[in-house]
Amino acid sequence: MLFSQKLSLSMTIWTALVLTLVGDHGTELFIIMILIGILIARELSSIYIKPSIAYRMDIFIQVGIIAFIAIVMRRILDILEMI
Repeated sequence: MLFSQKLSLSMTIWTALVLTLVGDHGTELFIIMILIGILIARELSSIYIKPSIAYRMDIFIQVGIIAFIAIVMRRILDILEMI
């Protein structure tokens, strides 16, 4: 089994685990936990993966960071409207 296949399998297992643990707490927490998983997998596997796979993972990380910024901005706006 190639390392990229192991990485893909581990991310699938992580996604299923997060999905079962998050449950009804919302998609925001799910997105943040998936982003954390991708960041950890990218950092731990950086010396073992090909540059093309690293580039694809970087694209997912960039999209995840944009989603995280959107979540934080929405939370800040919710807090400011309560004042």
